[in-house]
Amino acid sequence: MRKNSGLTIEQLAYQSGISKGGLSEIEKNKKEPRAYTILKICSGLGITMKDFFDFKEIDEFTNSL
Repeated sequence: MRKNSGLTIEQLAYQSGISKGGLSEIEKNKKEPRAYTILKICSGLGITMKDFFDFKEIDEFTNSL
């Protein structure tokens, strides 16, 4: 989403208030973010949490339960 928004990791770090290193670890799946961190990332991206979690794979997973 960050790349699709045309943001560098530095820009998102500034806009979300999360360190560049922290964002990098999240993007590389080395760190699992808490809900509050996801909310801050969404704020930096200018989207809602609903938008953040609204993708095909989530629907497919939910429907398979």
